[in-house]
Amino acid sequence: MLKEQKAKLVAMLMLVFCLVSVAACSSSPNNGGGTNAANDSTPPSNQNDNAEPAPPEPEPTINMNGETLKILHWSAGPQEDTPEGALTLEHWKKIEEKYNVKIVWEQVPWGESIKMVTNAALTGEAVADIVALDYYQAIPAIKEGLFMPIDGFFDFSDPKWPANMEQLSTFKGHQYGFTNLNNAASGLYFNKTLLEREGLPNPHDLVAQGKWNWDTFLDIAVKTTKDTDGDDVIDQWGIVNIPTNLMRILIHSNGGALILEKDGKYVFANEDPNTMEAIQFFSDLYNVHRVVKPPRGETYDFNDYNDSQTLFSLGKAAFVTGELWEGEGRKDMTDEQGFVYFPKGPKRQDSWQGSVENYIAYYIPANVKRAEEKAKIWEDMQMWDRAKQNLLENAEKQRLSDERDIEVMVDMPNWSEPVFLPLGGALSDVAYSIAAKGESPETAMERNKQVAQDDIDKYYN
Repeated sequence: MLKEQKAKLVAMLMLVFCLVSVAACSSSPNNGGGTNAANDSTPPSNQNDNAEPAPPEPEPTINMNGETLKILHWSAGPQEDTPEGALTLEHWKKIEEKYNVKIVWEQVPWGESIKMVTNAALTGEAVADIVALDYYQAIPAIKEGLFMPIDGFFDFSDPKWPANMEQLSTFKGHQYGFTNLNNAASGLYFNKTLLEREGLPNPHDLVAQGKWNWDTFLDIAVKTTKDTDGDDVIDQWGIVNIPTNLMRILIHSNGGALILEKDGKYVFANEDPNTMEAIQFFSDLYNVHRVVKPPRGETYDFNDYNDSQTLFSLGKAAFVTGELWEGEGRKDMTDEQGFVYFPKGPKRQDSWQGSVENYIAYYIPANVKRAEEKAKIWEDMQMWDRAKQNLLENAEKQRLSDERDIEVMVDMPNWSEPVFLPLGGALSDVAYSIAAKGESPETAMERNKQVAQDDIDKYYN
């Protein structure tokens, strides 16, 4: 009996202790600001609805411990005596403090960077952390494992990056190149004064009307090709061009290419219908309509490029293809020049072409340590808010005639298409055989397919 009473007493004491504990917890200042939840008409789960949101997690801190971040380029780095350079260098000082890093820009002669990277690969030490290269230099080096993929290093969906950045420097499904400013693309320069004198439409008007295509391009070229002094010799041309550039650009303007990826292998596009249609149009321009000034000889000659620039500058041609920097060099041209998209072929109606071989981007050598952190620092070094202004300033230097020319030139990088064409000489042989000798496109392409494929296999496969 005594044991039962003791047990009841202990149970009652435990119950009292639990009730006191619950009451104490309910009145705690950490629960509802000191109110008793049992007597509060507001459910406890809603009491913090108006509370301040939690602050975002801070960015991971990068401390480079005074290490150097070296960039190799053949161009000079930012200069203190220019407004743009002074702004950049001031920004870099802040970056150096933020990451405890020393930024070094090393200028080397063009072509030396890739040699330095190759030699350094043998030692195991990186010659630099970030290296500027032309696309055609980078791809063979990537194939040899000299540069690392940067997949995941950057968020290319951020609109601050150039358009289609994730597609511009890829190789076999991986991203390697990156840049804050893409100013590489090809379009078409035209002689505005000549077209007005001949009573022909401005290509910008045809763009606005949705009529800027191969047919209207050909029509203008035919009407501007003529003998102006009556000596039975053509002295004004619709088009002046080095054949290789014109053929390449025509191919891309029709949705074609000279190298295609098929079943995991890169192949010569001698059977691609879009490519062959473009080469046939190229042949017709030279051999049927005769609106392009013939080349000097039957084989590749860079002086054909020089001739095209001279004749266009002298006002002797309506059109010449060109990149975004070429207008500035025409200092002796007295006619007004314009710049417009290259006309669309029948198989490419949804976009403009912008194929270019001189595409420059940055790459990270494979033996760079702390590469992702250095990529983050490089990203923070860029003056992103100045990129569009730089494109505009470049366009304004190109001696263009009006605002529409400048607008197109600023827009052209959005259509940029870097190309690397290791074809064993097939491009020049096909272009010159057609333009100078009148060989058929099918014959020229068939004759060159094996030499082209051998070179493609060497550099791509």
